[in-house]
Amino acid sequence: MPSTATTARRCRELIESWLADGSFDAMLPEVTRLRGVPQPEQYHAEGDAYTHTLLAADAVPGGADARVFWGVLLHDIGKAETTAFIKGRWRSWGHAEAGAQLVPAAMERLGLGDLAADVAWLVKHHTFHFSWNLAPGVRLSRHQRRFMEHPLFPLLLQVCDADAVGSRGGSDKGMKIGLLVDMLLDEAKG
Repeated sequence: MPSTATTARRCRELIESWLADGSFDAMLPEVTRLRGVPQPEQYHAEGDAYTHTLLAADAVPGGADARVFWGVLLHDIGKAETTAFIKGRWRSWGHAEAGAQLVPAAMERLGLGDLAADVAWLVKHHTFHFSWNLAPGVRLSRHQRRFMEHPLFPLLLQVCDADAVGSRGGSDKGMKIGLLVDMLLDEAKG
């Protein structure tokens, strides 16, 4: 892959060319394996994990950092091996961690090994907000504030936002990310 794919726009053009020439499956088998992987309809009315992934990748702004694009495109690759019907619905417990372990091989195959560690971190942490008690008026804990000091945290918010945009249904992902951004701005003001 040419090193010129430094923005989401260039990455998207590359993906579109692979889809057009039929090489996508060979280049990104981790994403291809998401075809037919079910998701709970109440949160993902858009369909399987593959459809969600492409919708989310489409939501990444063209000028975004390439790591955001790859983080979004690979954010759910762990669902292919973790999804199971448990307690009456489809669940993918541990998919973020499982996906993060698959990222280095995918990035090496694409010739982007230098981005692998950052993209793996984004994939591993893309569900962080589900465990946080985010509500208006709630103060962030010291642990949460330290996590937000990670240099990749601004990119992680972009990954989470695209993930939310790519979801159709009753998920509150977008609301949580918006609330977190508001909380960050409030704390920055004092």
